[in-house]
Amino acid sequence: MLQFLILVAIGLLSFLARDVASIVLDVDDTQSILEAAALTARGVIDLYNGNQSGGTPGKWPFPPYYWWESGGAWGGLMEYWHYTGDDSYVNLTQEGLIAQLGPKYDFNVPAEAFDTGNDDQAFWVFVAMSAAEYSFPQLPAPYPSWVRIVSNAWEDYVTRWNSSRCNGGLKWQFNPQNAGYYYKNSVSNGAFFQLSARLARFTGNQTYVLWADTIWDWASAIGLVDNIYNVFDGTDETINCTGIDHHQWTYNVGVFLYGAAVLQNYTNGSSPWIERTAGLLDSTNTFISPFRNASNILFEAQCELSMSCNVDQLSMKAYLIRWMAATSKLAPFSAGRIGEVLRASAQGAAASCTGGGENNTCGSKWYIEGWDGTTGLGQQLSALEVMYSLLVNETNPPATYPDVSILPAPPLPTITATATEGLPTASGIARPLHDGAAIIQSRAQNKIRPLVAAFITSLAVM
Repeated sequence: MLQFLILVAIGLLSFLARDVASIVLDVDDTQSILEAAALTARGVIDLYNGNQSGGTPGKWPFPPYYWWESGGAWGGLMEYWHYTGDDSYVNLTQEGLIAQLGPKYDFNVPAEAFDTGNDDQAFWVFVAMSAAEYSFPQLPAPYPSWVRIVSNAWEDYVTRWNSSRCNGGLKWQFNPQNAGYYYKNSVSNGAFFQLSARLARFTGNQTYVLWADTIWDWASAIGLVDNIYNVFDGTDETINCTGIDHHQWTYNVGVFLYGAAVLQNYTNGSSPWIERTAGLLDSTNTFISPFRNASNILFEAQCELSMSCNVDQLSMKAYLIRWMAATSKLAPFSAGRIGEVLRASAQGAAASCTGGGENNTCGSKWYIEGWDGTTGLGQQLSALEVMYSLLVNETNPPATYPDVSILPAPPLPTITATATEGLPTASGIARPLHDGAAIIQSRAQNKIRPLVAAFITSLAVM
């Protein structure tokens, strides 16, 4: 009997040890990083059904994932290819991008008009921009070059720049029937800013710099970027942008951070872009170190601790990570601080990847030394991005192509925005993020919301 009990105890311990075995990651070992990133990338692809019966090519399933997040996921896989050299998903990526390219080759897809805003489109355009910078294999004829695709979308943004209210700015939505049509948000304008910066560096066309300056000046004058580089969610043109939604999200500061870093690189570290890059990097501290014993770990400050993040929000820190890593490459003065955050966050992310049947599904809370019981594309993508980002010092910077042939950029608009002081709090009719997005939680989140996750979080506060 005693021998049986001993065997049972050994078996139980073995099961428990297997149950908590996370993805193995040594942040100082390249091979370990490659293996961990590969396993996590596989987890992203396992959620994709666009190449299966009943799926839509290029899209992760909706619900729960809006179209924009599929663009974000392809962007993560593009970066993964660049950082690791793993070409396992090159063909799948090309097929997905072709399927969602749209009739004008600008990622404006009529079938997605109901949920496509300027920011949604941008997350697909970012993939093409990286493809151009990284010399990703070109699409076959008759499709245009990657930079032509980016330029097509950039020209869309120019035509949508709206000076009838608020002295400029991009609206969140460009389809008048969509909720949020009167909202001018940071991520849409920040995306236009970042793409302008990257096109300037890639092509040498000074018009893109002028547009980047225009967008920055407008965003800071309106108050979306304040004088200490906090980046707020958006404003409402029905009140002439006199009120700001002061929610802060990781991807808002991230999209401006990398745009500023690109411009300081393009201008050889000149003022004001080096100061703006440093200021925005400092602003990311809002999303770092949720507890005293969780130093340098990233989190979504607005919703993560309360477990109230919707599906969109669970992916947002993936993009901050992507752009922080890229910033460290183009703005070397930032590499020390960013490296600290990437290393600590990657270790936490790996420890969170203990869920699912194979004990390698990733959660969103990287400071509880285990899985938080949630699963989804955002969690998996965030873990992937922070793991491959550890290889940033072993990769080549984005290329420039000064001889690229693109159509002349449209003329610069006249902008007379002035700084607004004493801004009131958020408008009651401003609509941050996708309306109703919080209602559509991933199936796994609805099924698995264990009390133990909240309990472990409470311990972390101590």
